[in-house]
Amino acid sequence: MNGPEYTIAIPVYMRILGFKNALESALLVEGVSEILVIDDNSNHNKFEEICNSFQDNRIRYLKNKENIGLFGNWNRCIQEANGDFVSILCSDDLIESNAYILFAKAYKKNSDIDVFFGTFATFTNDKSDAIVHRHFKAGIIKGTELLKDAILNGPCFPVLSIMRKTKILKYPFVSKPHSGNDWLWIYSNATTLNLYATNETINYWRRHPDQDAVKSQSVTTDCWPLMFRSAQEQLYTVDKSLSQKAFKRAKGVILSWLVNDFESRTGYFKRLLGDEAKSNLFLRESMKIISDDWLLKNILYSKESSFLYYNLGRLIRKTGYYPDS
Repeated sequence: MNGPEYTIAIPVYMRILGFKNALESALLVEGVSEILVIDDNSNHNKFEEICNSFQDNRIRYLKNKENIGLFGNWNRCIQEANGDFVSILCSDDLIESNAYILFAKAYKKNSDIDVFFGTFATFTNDKSDAIVHRHFKAGIIKGTELLKDAILNGPCFPVLSIMRKTKILKYPFVSKPHSGNDWLWIYSNATTLNLYATNETINYWRRHPDQDAVKSQSVTTDCWPLMFRSAQEQLYTVDKSLSQKAFKRAKGVILSWLVNDFESRTGYFKRLLGDEAKSNLFLRESMKIISDDWLLKNILYSKESSFLYYNLGRLIRKTGYYPDS
C-alpha cells in the first residue's frame, strides 16, 4: 500500500489480560509494516511466547533490562519504531483494521499531518458494547480548536492516534511522574502539531477494574492543572478569553481535589502539604497555582475545624466559576 511506513507499538508490563486480542487486532490492520512489542521488564515470558505463537515476521519483541515506567516505555517504543508514523496501542485495547487506510487517504490530501485520530470510544468486553464519548469534525483541526473543545467540554482524546515519529522525538511524553501523560502530551503540544481527524472510530479503549484510571484518581488528574495551564499559555496571544477559561479549568481541578478531600485529608491534602509536592512535577506546578489563588490557598491551609473556605469552595464549584473536569 502506498503511504509512509507504519508501526503499531504495544508497550506491555505484567498484565496479560487482553494482550492477545490487542495483538490480533494489530495484525489485521491493513498496511501496517511493523508491530513492536516492548516488555517493560516483566517477571514472566508470556508476552514473548504469545508473540512467537503467531509466527508473523512483522512482530518484533523486545524486553527492557530494567523497568522504566509506563510513559518511559512509550518513549522507548517511539525510539525503536522503524515506521515514519507510529501508534501506541495499549496492551488490552483494540485497533480497527482500516485505521491505516483512513490515515493514508488523509495523508494523500495533506502530507503535513502530524497526528491523525478518530473518535474517543471505550469498551468492556468487545466492540459490541462500545460507547463513543467524543466525536471530532472530519478534516484538518487547528490546535486552538482542540484546546477549545477540552476547555469548554472537558478533555477527551482517543488514547491511540497515528503520530509522526519525528514530532514525538522532538516533543516526547513526560516519562515521570505517572498520570494522564498521553492527554498532557496532545494538549500541551496542540498548537505545534498539524492535526487531522476522521469521524470514524479507529481505536477502542478497554474499561476494566484493574486499570490505573479506576484504581486511583490521581493517575488521571495529577497532570490536569499543568495541562490546562499549558493550554492557557498557548491561547494567550490568540484568544485571551479562552485562555482565561483554561486557567479557571486548572483551578477547578485543584478545587475539586481540595473539596473532596477536605474532611479526610488523606489524599491531596497530605500530598500537597508533604514532601511529594516538592518531587512530583505535577503537584509542584499545582502548588504554584494554589499559592497565587486566595481561595485555593485558604482551603489548603485552613484548620480541619474551620469550614468557612471549604463551604465557599463548594459554592464556587457549584456555580461553575472554577469548572472541574
